[in-house]
Amino acid sequence: GAMGIPGGGKNDIPNRLKSKFMNFNMVLPSTVSVDNIFGSIMKAKFSTKAGAKQSIIDCSKKLTAATVDVWDRVKSKLLPTPLRFHYIFNMRDLSRVFQGIM
Repeated sequence: GAMGIPGGGKNDIPNRLKSKFMNFNMVLPSTVSVDNIFGSIMKAKFSTKAGAKQSIIDCSKKLTAATVDVWDRVKSKLLPTPLRFHYIFNMRDLSRVFQGIM
């Protein structure tokens, strides 16, 4: 199952039940990797081959860094609590922002 650390509205399960599951943990990539991933996508979408002007190409480079920076700040400042347990920000949320840009 997709379970996190108990707290913030999440309850722990008994150890006997935990022994039946396998743990699989994937950490988020570093900020540099995320910037590289989405920067490459933006570079391909907004290029001279795609018909973009130079000012748009320059803006897309800045936009990628700014968006990843805002995402990092939101992840660190808006932590989940018992009242706001849905405050979990992952790469899916970031990818939706870039899908909206395109």
